[in-house]
Formats: sequence, C-alpha cells, structure tokens
Amino acid sequence: MADKKGLGLPQTKGEFKLRGIVTGMNRKNAFTSKKTKTDKLMNTLNLGINTNKESTVYVTLSEMVKDKVYFSKKSEEEGKKAETKEVAWSNRFNKAPDGFKLIGVSIGLEKDDNGKNIIQNMTSFDAAEKVFNNLKDTTPVFVRGNMEFSSYKGNNDVIKHNKKFNVNQLYISGEINFDDKDFVETNDFKQKIIYTGIEIVDNKEDPHAIVKAKIVTYNSIEDAEFIVRKKELANQLKKNLKPYWAIDVWGKIFNKIDTDDTEESDVWGDEDSFKNINKNYIRELVITGAEPKSIDKETYSEKNLDEAVKAYKEFSGDNWGNNSNIDNDDDSLPWGSK
Repeated sequence: MADKKGLGLPQTKGEFKLRGIVTGMNRKNAFTSKKTKTDKLMNTLNLGINTNKESTVYVTLSEMVKDKVYFSKKSEEEGKKAETKEVAWSNRFNKAPDGFKLIGVSIGLEKDDNGKNIIQNMTSFDAAEKVFNNLKDTTPVFVRGNMEFSSYKGNNDVIKHNKKFNVNQLYISGEINFDDKDFVETNDFKQKIIYTGIEIVDNKEDPHAIVKAKIVTYNSIEDAEFIVRKKELANQLKKNLKPYWAIDVWGKIFNKIDTDDTEESDVWGDEDSFKNINKNYIRELVITGAEPKSIDKETYSEKNLDEAVKAYKEFSGDNWGNNSNIDNDDDSLPWGSK
C-alpha cells in the first residue's frame, strides 16, 4: 500500500449538530488536566447538552500539548488550496499573520453590542479550560462537531465500543423553551457508513431495525449499530444495499435515562436510600434518511478492508482491537425524511 498514512483508506466521517441547554458543568471531573502516558499535559472537558427535557448528549473538548499549531489562509484564487503556516505551540497566542486563522475550534461565549457572537479560534486544549471557566449550567448553546468511533478490550477481553462527540464549534444561543409549542429539537447527525447487514427486531412496543455497519477511522475499522424505526426506510435499506457498500445516512441522536418506576409505599421519615432504582441508559443513533446517490460499491470491499488493516499492522506494529439533516443537497432525492 503506497499511502502509509493511517489505513490508506478514506475515513468514513460523521458530524453532528445540537442546540440545547448546558448541564453537568458542576460534575466531578467535568474538566480534567493531567499528564498522559507520554508525559504530555492534556485538557479534557465533558459537558452535557439537554436537547429536550429527557435527552442529554455529552460532548467533548480534549487535546494534549503539541509541538506545533497551524494557521490557515484561504486562497483568493478559486479552486486553489489554502495556505498554511506552522507555529510553535508556545507562540500560539501571538498575533496571527495577516489573513491567517488558527486551525482549531471556534468558540463564542460572548456577544457584541449587536447581539452577534464574538468568535475566537483556539486549540481544543485551550478551549476546554476556557469553556469550563466561563460557561454555566442552564446556558443555551449551539454545538457542532464530528463523531468519533473507537473500541477497547474490557473485562474478560470483551470488546467495548465507544462513541464520542468532539466539539468543533460552540456558541451561545438564543433562549430555548422546551415547553414552547413551536419548539423544534436540534439533535442531528450525518455519517457515512459501510453497511454490513440489517436485523429486524419484532418488538410490539418498539418495532425497529438494527443496521450493522463498519466505520473507517484513521487507524482502525470499528463496528457500529444504528436504529431505524421507519418500516419503509428499513425495507429500502434491506432491499437496495449489499454488505460492504458505503452510503451516507442521517438522523437523530438520543441519550436518555430509562428509570424503572418504583412502587409507592408508606414509610416513616425519608425513603430507604438503599433501595435500588434501575437506570438503563438508552443511547441511540436513529437513522431517518439515506442518500442513494452516495452509494459506493467498491472502495470498502471486504478484501480492501482486510488488506488495509494488515498493511497498517505491519507498518505501525499496532495490535488490532486493543485500543441528516446537516447540509444536505436540496437537489438530492434522499430516502426517508430530512
């Protein structure tokens, strides 16, 4: 494989956007600053975004100290690549060269006299601390970023799968009232997946289908599952897709706590705190639409995936396994709803 960067395959990238109310800033370890195994300082912030009264999506700002940062300047010639400049990490706060902007995240925690967000571009390392020190619970925000899929070996060598929502943009938003009759939830994702199959779940209370997929990251191929609750859409996917075909899908992010009801009882004084309340966390990426024009039948064949993993292992010495409605083209004819 000539391209030794990562797996040498295009990554199947995903993005998300949320609008909601900040929560969890007062949690223990909401913000951490600690040394990594390579003895580099890393700042991490995990904050919750309530997108409705029952669903909270946790997003992350995280980065370790690096040797350099990069500034970019958009080319004045159409079609020409942007110009980039390297700057030492210690000089990242110096005045940027004319026309250049730091490649990082965009943060807007204040508004000007006209009510517009005052935007600052900074590293995720600096943004994590700034947001933690300046953002409070109950603040309405708009957040946008990319989805990250990963896995690691847990107890008894059982593979655990993770999803992270990494922040690229975070801005103070206008007032949000979940009780307003005109309130429309913003909890959207868009993701290119490599379809491997679909399982129909015969549940009278919640009939749905589980879409099995693979996600190509920089250095791994991750297994992922998505939910479909529209019967017509599930049938379209099952009928028109074959294993290892890639397709763009989009939908809604749900992260809810399903608490079992406990029987009311008469007690003397306070309730018994030793009685367990079972909390089941429901985390779902629910597909509501897909773009048939995006179907790729060749790039991610089973053979290509196997060869990519093999080549990466040989090159890096890595041990495998250890570790929308967003800007849709109006001219497209997608399956399902936008």
